[in-house]
Amino acid sequence: MSEAVLKYKLKGNESFSIREGWLNKGLSALENDPGLFSKSDAMDKLGVGSKMVKSIKYWLLACDLVVEKRAKDSKHYLDLTEDLGIIVKKYDEYFEDIFTLWILHYHLSIKMEFNTVWYLFFNRFNVVGFTKSAMVQKLTDEFNKTYNKDGSIYKSIEDDCSTLLKMYTANEESMVDPEENRLSPFIELGLISRGTDRGSYIKSKPTFNKLDRLAVLYVIVSGMSEGKKSVDIETLSSQENNVGKIFNLDRNMINEYLDRLRQEGYIELNRTAGLDMVYLTKDITPAEILEIYYRQSESED
Repeated sequence: MSEAVLKYKLKGNESFSIREGWLNKGLSALENDPGLFSKSDAMDKLGVGSKMVKSIKYWLLACDLVVEKRAKDSKHYLDLTEDLGIIVKKYDEYFEDIFTLWILHYHLSIKMEFNTVWYLFFNRFNVVGFTKSAMVQKLTDEFNKTYNKDGSIYKSIEDDCSTLLKMYTANEESMVDPEENRLSPFIELGLISRGTDRGSYIKSKPTFNKLDRLAVLYVIVSGMSEGKKSVDIETLSSQENNVGKIFNLDRNMINEYLDRLRQEGYIELNRTAGLDMVYLTKDITPAEILEIYYRQSESED
């Protein structure tokens, strides 16, 4: 890809991470007025400041819950995406299911052109323990290498790194803050934790009971090109935008999920002669995987 077509986006979030209730607030408001975010009374309707309005819109777009369209009168409006937004609104309107958060985390982390720091952190920051300063420097280096830039964007990357860490990590102040909606629901994923040394962080592996096997299948299927029915385990482990990178899974954990999916009939595995191949046993789309999960959850309640 030539430099001319490479795009990036920094600080689109207005330095606000996703707060508890924001996504539901945004989708509910759009149900009554799809063009709300382009109107002067959006602050009053949403009950937040002007920068928060922009941030809520940004996160709805970054999560692929909505897409921006232009009406015949040339005014912009937001519409729910068919393969994600409509399904989540139907089954998990209040974003209470951690499965939904895993799916949104995936969409947030694969969009280099729209959510650049998230992409770089989860795909190219291959460390376990780190400090914020080390994170900023590494992501700045990766950014400059990718986009052939100088150090002029360091501050913007630093701001996005601060937002990312707030979004995935609870600190002592936030845990006792009476304004619970200041916390991000993505803390529940447990992908980043605080280290023992002050100012240190750890990229954490998710616990098996928090990350559902259908979220793993969703990412695997989403990463396959149209018509493809197989993928090797090394690709799942090391390829950008795949389950190893996005969910912080090592190869052993990936194999655990694959064995579970094989037992349930979603895939077949060939580990003979060093092949380590995964084969889909049925035609299934990411949207269909979402439907399967939510319907199963409803039947279990």
